[in-house]
Amino acid sequence: MSAIALAAPTRGTRSWHEPAILVVVVLALMTMGMIMVYSASRCVDASVDGYYFSRHMVFLPVAIGALALAAWLPYGWLNRWYLAVAVLAVAAALLVLVLKFGEERNGAMRWFSLHAGGMGVSFQPSEFAKLALAIFLAWFFSRAAFEPKEFVRGFAVPMAVIGAVVALVAKEDFGTGVLIGVVATLLCLIAGCRLRYFLAMLPFLGAGFWWFVWCVPYRLERLTSFWNPWQHKDGSGWHTIQSLLAIGQGGLFGVGLGAGVQKYYVPENATDFIFAVICEEAGLLGGVLVLGLFALLVWRGGRIVSRAPERFGFLLAAGLVLVIGLQAVMNVGVVCGALPAKGIGLPFVSYGGSGLVMMSVAAGLLASVGRRAGAFDRSPKFKVQSPK
Repeated sequence: MSAIALAAPTRGTRSWHEPAILVVVVLALMTMGMIMVYSASRCVDASVDGYYFSRHMVFLPVAIGALALAAWLPYGWLNRWYLAVAVLAVAAALLVLVLKFGEERNGAMRWFSLHAGGMGVSFQPSEFAKLALAIFLAWFFSRAAFEPKEFVRGFAVPMAVIGAVVALVAKEDFGTGVLIGVVATLLCLIAGCRLRYFLAMLPFLGAGFWWFVWCVPYRLERLTSFWNPWQHKDGSGWHTIQSLLAIGQGGLFGVGLGAGVQKYYVPENATDFIFAVICEEAGLLGGVLVLGLFALLVWRGGRIVSRAPERFGFLLAAGLVLVIGLQAVMNVGVVCGALPAKGIGLPFVSYGGSGLVMMSVAAGLLASVGRRAGAFDRSPKFKVQSPK
């Protein structure tokens, strides 16, 4: 049976029930993001007032189109070795290129920038790498030849790929590198890799921590200031302190949309710390609403995972749910001071073209799996059908 045929929906099933709920939740988060990016971008400096919002409104239709297209296309097309390897190879090539020729912002080399007609468009390859690695691992672990009990073929090979991608990302974007590493590791466990094999990775993790954190002064300072940001209030603790003040300022009902004042002191208030602006202007209730939407998204995504028609769809959906859910957890954790500060946005809400579009593609692919859930008989072992 071909991968395309395997991904085709069957008439008479409620194939759109779960994906429809998923899409509605994503659109609700996008709407919240649009409102809050507008509010956060309102600035006392008239020369940049509304800058983020105007650009966000350019990316938003593209993201919605990407969501719809990914949900409509059969995800089974990705279950081919040449597509999975090609997608990952392109992601790795972009990461290498951006490290050499990218645009530096805030001391990090993360962006490609294209300028045409007086308008610049930036792209973060690390956002593409999240999706690319999830697709590659889903294909690798769903092959008929995959044997999770073999150390070399079942564990060492995927971990080498994961390590290479994480190292390329973490060089300039440590937070995203950690996210990709955690998602990939969990996906390995879900696929059946033995837990004791991960003990062999501890020396490599220690070396990576030493190289990417201990040897980088500003990252080490962020880590040490995490325990008591008030001792570093004029330095690395500034982000966390201002974020917590904004959350406290909002109280239960908030100060009102557009009426926030503390947001002017919150760094990256339209991107990494937009949740603090939500809590200041919409209060605790607004923050709980956003968290509730993410909880609903993960719950419905989990239902799609459990009903996936075959192993590739199961692993792909699991990886996508992990990417979206864990990124939301990490962002909120940073904003609330529960995690060390790192540059990572709130999915579907924060300003950022590449992040918004790639997360929309991820949600669309998850909906694509959901459309075909229950359309085929499947054994508990997810019998793999190799594409011709």
